Amino acid sequence: MTAPDPPVGSPGPAGAARSRGAGDARGRLVLVTGADASGLGRLGRAIGERLGDSVVVDGQVLDSMLVGPSRGEHAEALTGVALVRRQLLRWSAGLALAETYLIEGYDVVVADRVEGDRVEDYLDLAAPEPVHLVVVGTGIDPATPGWGLWVTTPPDPDDAESLAGTAAEVVERLVESVVDTAATD
Repeated sequence: MTAPDPPVGSPGPAGAARSRGAGDARGRLVLVTGADASGLGRLGRAIGERLGDSVVVDGQVLDSMLVGPSRGEHAEALTGVALVRRQLLRWSAGLALAETYLIEGYDVVVADRVEGDRVEDYLDLAAPEPVHLVVVGTGIDPATPGWGLWVTTPPDPDDAESLAGTAAEVVERLVESVVDTAATD
């Protein structure tokens, strides 16, 4: 006899990975964010590996899919409304991809730089989906709401052991990261 899968929204015993099966409930949506986006994709992948059946959506990868004049040096000059529109486009695309897998029972880890008052914008896009918000590192915009799980010591993205340790901590404490998007309005 095998143990039942932990309920959606909990990391399971000691952060154990869940496995999917026919008729499984929705997966969990995890947003991993921080001031330094360079290592978020690697940390997101390490967290996804710990969760079991999961998909990682990396905001930097979505940005790299853009081609043409809005890419490259012109993108660096984006400010104001143009910058917000581009962020919302990337976040909407990432959430649309995430939704495809969530309904099939996969956990989805989105690794993207979302901070300041933009965290609430992201959560509004994700609503009514509960979001496991994981904020990594220091130097975060002080306007960032104090929701979710804050990991103040970021892992070294080039050190597999450091990434694995931080990922293990996040998965172990995942229940602390839940943000009820219906309550953020």
